Amino acid sequence: MPFPPFAPSVFFDEADIDALVAEFGERIRRSTALRPAMDRLVGNRWEDAEREAGAFLRATLFLEGRPAVDGDWLVQLLRLLDATDIDELADILLDCALVALPLHSAAVVAEVGEEVARLLKGIVSHDGVARQRLLLKARSRLAAGALMSRL
Repeated sequence: MPFPPFAPSVFFDEADIDALVAEFGERIRRSTALRPAMDRLVGNRWEDAEREAGAFLRATLFLEGRPAVDGDWLVQLLRLLDATDIDELADILLDCALVALPLHSAAVVAEVGEEVARLLKGIVSHDGVARQRLLLKARSRLAAGALMSRL
């Protein structure tokens, strides 16, 4: 997998991302707090959701393309989750990264997770027009692959 000279140092491969995402999906399914909302969001399409999560991480981490971000899915996610749920998702991602990846790479994934959580929590804390503006801004930032510009 080619890396631009300005890309962050990561020490894992495709199989590591697959293992991370599989563990993340499994832990979400075991979470009594997150499972009901995620079942409504994902339904019986966990394999598709995990594939999309892996594609998002690959695009974000390896800077090989722009991440695909479904705006409708994002809106539905933010209807179902609150700030506490978002924090739990970020914590689960960190735990999974520490299990599946070398420490330095886990830290990079954790930073991505924290940045996504910060964006989402900023949206759920608002209503109305402010929420819509923040949602559009976050979706654009996620889809542009701009997360790594802050890391």
